[in-house]
Amino acid sequence: MYFFVNLNWIQRAAELEKEGKPFSLATVINASAPTSAKPVAKAIITGDGKMEGWIGGGCSKEVVVEEALKCLNSGRSTILRVTPQPDTSLNHSVKEVLLTCESGGTLELHIEPVLPVTKLLIYGSTPAATALAQMAYVMDFDVHLFGAGVTEIEMIKGIQLEEQFQSPPGRSVAIVATQGEGDLKALKAAIKTDALHIFFIASKKKGGEVTAGFSPEDMDKIKFPAGLDIGAVTPEEIAISILAEIVQVTRKDSVGGEVKEDSGLTSKIKDPVCGMTVNPATSEYSLEHNDEMYYFCCGGCKDSFEAEPAKFELT
Repeated sequence: MYFFVNLNWIQRAAELEKEGKPFSLATVINASAPTSAKPVAKAIITGDGKMEGWIGGGCSKEVVVEEALKCLNSGRSTILRVTPQPDTSLNHSVKEVLLTCESGGTLELHIEPVLPVTKLLIYGSTPAATALAQMAYVMDFDVHLFGAGVTEIEMIKGIQLEEQFQSPPGRSVAIVATQGEGDLKALKAAIKTDALHIFFIASKKKGGEVTAGFSPEDMDKIKFPAGLDIGAVTPEEIAISILAEIVQVTRKDSVGGEVKEDSGLTSKIKDPVCGMTVNPATSEYSLEHNDEMYYFCCGGCKDSFEAEPAKFELT
C-alpha cells in the first residue's frame, strides 16, 4: 500500500534522517480537477520506492515514485507536471509527463531529495586536517576533528574538537591526516568506529608499512593514497581531492545502496488499457482474466477492462 492518510510527515522525516536513510519529499504546488490532490499536500518516498502520505491517487502515483527515486539518485530536486494535456509554454526546468489513463486531472509537484548527513571523523592537527575540517563543514558534513592542539586552532564554530583520538559510534567516514604524527594510533582509533570508509593520507609505500598488521577485513575499509588524482600539492588541494572522493563514495553508499530506481523490480509492465507503466509489486488495481494477471494504474482503467476484456486482453 502506497499511501497513508494523516501522515505526520515532519515526524517521519525526522525519523528517517535520524536513521540515516535517504528519501524524497514531494509537495503538491498546483492541482486541477478531477485529481483529488490538494496544494501543499506532502508525501515521503523512501529509497525502496514506498510512498507515505497522500498527494492524489490514480496513475500519478507511479510517475511520482519513479521521479522521486531519480531525484535521490541524482541528488537534485525537480518540478514535475503530470497531465493528460501538454503545455508548450512550460519553462524547460519543469519536467512534464503525459498521462494516457482515465483518471485525468493535472498535478504539479516539487520533489526534493533528502540525503543523510555524513559524519566525518578527521584524525590529525596537520594543515591538511584543518583544511579538510573547514571545507567539509561548509559542505554540510557533521565534522569531528581529533588531535593534539586542535582546540587551540581557530576553527569554524560547529566543528567538534577533541584533543584525544576518539572512536565515536554511528555511521561515518574517517580520514587519517596525521601525516607521520601518530598514524598507527589514529588508524586503530578509526578502525574501532563504524566508519564505512577510512581514507589514509599516505603514499602506497608508507601506507603499506603502517597497515602491515591489519586484518583483511580492516584493509577493505582503508584506502591510500587518499583522494582523487588531481595533482594536489597544497593542504587545500589535498582536502579538495579527498572530499571529492568522499562525495563520490558516500553518494553511492547512501543512494546506490539504499535506493532502487525501479522501485524494487527489474522490470515493469504496462496497463493494458492506457499503456501507463505499472509496478505490479505495488499496484492497488489488478485482476486475473483467462489465467493471466493484469495490473492497472487506477480504478478507472480496471473498470474499463472488466467492461470489455476482449478489447484489452493479451494476445
